[in-house]
Amino acid sequence: VARALTVSPSFLVADEAVSMVDVSIRISLLNTLIKLKEKMGLAVLFITHDLALAKYFAWEGRIGVMYLGRLVEINGARDLVENPQHPYTQALLSAIPEADPDVTRQKRHIQLRSMDVPSLLHLPTGCTFHPRCPLWDGDVCEKVVPELTGFRDGSQVACHIIARRREAEVK
Repeated sequence: VARALTVSPSFLVADEAVSMVDVSIRISLLNTLIKLKEKMGLAVLFITHDLALAKYFAWEGRIGVMYLGRLVEINGARDLVENPQHPYTQALLSAIPEADPDVTRQKRHIQLRSMDVPSLLHLPTGCTFHPRCPLWDGDVCEKVVPELTGFRDGSQVACHIIARRREAEVK
């Protein structure tokens, strides 16, 4: 991080910045990144496989969720955590362990159609999440790649079914 900051960047890519760091100093490093971001006015792309860390790092910002190389949801961190739209985001959030059993009971658990992750060499046609998606709706999901659709609340979701539902709510 120090080496990257020597050139006074306006944008910093932190790719798995804390994944190989001992748990005891992980939060300290995240807090340092947050302070640097605020002090220097840095835009930070924080790449992680750990949604709990993303939630902590980006609480005042936005989170983008990717599945097999495609963005499936973008939203403010709070909104994404409290009201995830895409089924993959919902599944990720439901998989975060909670220390409080009451919180665990309140979580919405997502039943995926399959636990098998498709090969990156042979991606499914259409929506790449359709083989696992609980909202799967046949041909449209299997044949048409969903566009990242923006909604009035600032959220963006790449899902035919969610887009259809959200459009129906507006009408």
